[in-house]
Amino acid sequence: MAYFNYATYWPADWWGRRSFSAAWWKIYVDDPRWSPPHIAAWNWLVRGDAPYHQRVAARLLYMEAFPRRARPVGASASHPLAAGALFEEPVAAAIVFCEPSGQGALYLSMLHCVNDEETLERLLEAVLEYGAQINCTRIVGPIDVIPGWGDGALTNCFHLPPPLHTPYNPPYLADLLGRSMASFQQTVLLHLPVQTTAEATDGPATLQPAKLADLAGALSPLLADALAPHSEMIKPVADAAALLVRWLAVHPTAGWVALIEDKPVGFIFVQPDLAPLLRRLHGGRPLWLRPLLFPAGYRSLARYWRARRGRLLLGAVAPAWRRRGIGRQLLQRALHFAAEAGWRTLVCGPFVDSSPAVTCLQKAGAQIEQRYELFEVNQ
Repeated sequence: MAYFNYATYWPADWWGRRSFSAAWWKIYVDDPRWSPPHIAAWNWLVRGDAPYHQRVAARLLYMEAFPRRARPVGASASHPLAAGALFEEPVAAAIVFCEPSGQGALYLSMLHCVNDEETLERLLEAVLEYGAQINCTRIVGPIDVIPGWGDGALTNCFHLPPPLHTPYNPPYLADLLGRSMASFQQTVLLHLPVQTTAEATDGPATLQPAKLADLAGALSPLLADALAPHSEMIKPVADAAALLVRWLAVHPTAGWVALIEDKPVGFIFVQPDLAPLLRRLHGGRPLWLRPLLFPAGYRSLARYWRARRGRLLLGAVAPAWRRRGIGRQLLQRALHFAAEAGWRTLVCGPFVDSSPAVTCLQKAGAQIEQRYELFEVNQ
């Protein structure tokens, strides 16, 4: 569908953030495969008061336009437009910020866009115009909440509902991005079958339960190693790690830390794939469904839901302790947990397709399914 009479908004106040959220949500709301985010995490993200968002000067951007309806057959050129064309529709939305440590690049976070090349070009023009004001002429996207996590646009497997915390877009977006931007990075998502008899194995390390909050604390020195397979871009600093942890922690999580002489040398975290539940509850955006996503109720509902697959969120072993069986020990502990939870598959990644993590998981029996592509443009 073509559009005309575009309007571009950079909201900054409460009402503007509310309008952005409504526009962003509406663009994909009719797609049955799209998994909306948890409403509590989304509202917190849009507020933009996280220390990371403050440091990178994150700004909300959305565009509206009138759809150009086809005229009835036989109608004259003066025939009025259809009634539906009298209302503006949201056509694109993203969170835009400049990460100074990323070579001064502007990032398109949480990008949603309709199937229209002109709309995407106008969006990029608006971002470049803003970038010129702050001496930032490179755009990278789409990414998730921070650079290096959930990067890229989906390029295949559009018939499969996406797992939790993986990029999703309709089939056309990657092609449109490829026409206006250059390919920058390819990543893949692997699906590792879970054997019902999977057992936790012994190894050189002592495994103890861990919490996601530890990634912003005791385990923070290992976080860059955990994100290395996910992206070839910059590695997060403390405020970015804290934002990522808060985004992930809204869902129930299980994790373990590997200790050698009481020193953390590795970790692994998994979550149930609750994307089907979030689709069923529309992310909690309808007010009458929102009580079901309050923390206590959501965790109880997640246990009742009995997810069929899980997500390997993050895992790492300190470089000095690799090739000693610690990584295999952590993975087997995660697979044992997955078997007890009734998961049939553990979804891993997305990882850069050339990373050692992909090779390691393939040796363990994982298969590549979804593929993603990250883009950039310089002016």
